Amino acid sequence: MYYFLLGSLILLFSVQAKALDFSDMDKTAQGFPNIKTVHIAYKGEVVWSKAYNNADINSVANIKSASKSLMSAVVGMAIERDVIHGVDQAIAPIFDDSLPKDPDPRLKKITVSHLLSMQAGLERTSGRYYGRWVASDNWVQTVLSRPFIDEVGGDMQYSTGNTHLLSAIIMRQSGENTYQLANKWFKGTGVWVQSWETDPQGVPMGGNQVGMTPASLLAFGELYRRGGVTEKGKRILSINPAAIII
Repeated sequence: MYYFLLGSLILLFSVQAKALDFSDMDKTAQGFPNIKTVHIAYKGEVVWSKAYNNADINSVANIKSASKSLMSAVVGMAIERDVIHGVDQAIAPIFDDSLPKDPDPRLKKITVSHLLSMQAGLERTSGRYYGRWVASDNWVQTVLSRPFIDEVGGDMQYSTGNTHLLSAIIMRQSGENTYQLANKWFKGTGVWVQSWETDPQGVPMGGNQVGMTPASLLAFGELYRRGGVTEKGKRILSINPAAIII
């Protein structure tokens, strides 16, 4: 009787998900010329998948700043593999050859955690500062040479430069490309990075310009929903991913 009831409940949830009416959402989506695809999953089951504006539902798309969430998961996996020695690891010793000639002593206080939480205190490289930053010859040096506009650990300053430093840290600590490590560590999850823009030194951009298919991005969301476990039950992230997400 117990198994019959449990099976009935699972079937009911599945039927309810499939019976959801997405017509209003569909109509609204059709009114936005920039929308390419919409994927909706319910407990691991795709219940809506549609392309808009003549887009290919399987084409690679630039996930823009959702890359920062991807980067935070890669950092979590790097910590588990001792590539990064915890969120409290100071970053200045890692970048001793990239610090300004007369570095602000506060740079020594910045940790991996401050980069993840956007609390490094440095002037942003996003918004109106973004173009000048990506036009520079060395993105890592440019980030580290920004003036402090707040104390380390102070208010959040949204900055793609912070996540780019995380990518550079992983490369320096591992000796491998962040792009390649991400795909190796995400193996078996359905998450796959198709492309990743790099800086002039070849460091994949930590928080932007990542190319993924919609299905792959949905798989990344599903990995978070399951708490870092694949559909087959293999744990990819032991650290609670929600605790390190940017």
